[in-house]
Amino acid sequence: MNKNIQEKINEGIRKYQYAKFLRNGRNLEEGIDCLGFIKLFYKDFGIDIPSDDGKPIEEEWYRTDPERYIRGIKSLGYKNVSIDELQPLDLAYFVISHDVITHAGIMISNREFVHMSPKSGLLISKLERHWGRRFRGAIRLIE
Repeated sequence: MNKNIQEKINEGIRKYQYAKFLRNGRNLEEGIDCLGFIKLFYKDFGIDIPSDDGKPIEEEWYRTDPERYIRGIKSLGYKNVSIDELQPLDLAYFVISHDVITHAGIMISNREFVHMSPKSGLLISKLERHWGRRFRGAIRLIE
């Protein structure tokens, strides 16, 4: 991987290291959720990710529209990649419960990703065991 890209990824991790989790949060001052983090992180790479789909995000949106999150990711129109093709800066998405995709993170290597956790804030996790079972796909935003 390009050393410059890795440095920019590490810079981004440091920038959001102490970010506070806030449901529907979209800025560092108040707090961010996983979508807020993705939006801000990719913005530093010149990629604009919408902060929502134009409708309010209710607390239990996944019960009334379980396809909403993945529909939003797919609407970005980027290349789908499998778990074996992952590379840094791919956007990976996951199921947390009820087999509904409700979480996403950014790959920082082919086996680790960075994401926001409601309990812990910014985390770096390995794509094995827990997260490997929850992985449902990824898209490549940067070649």
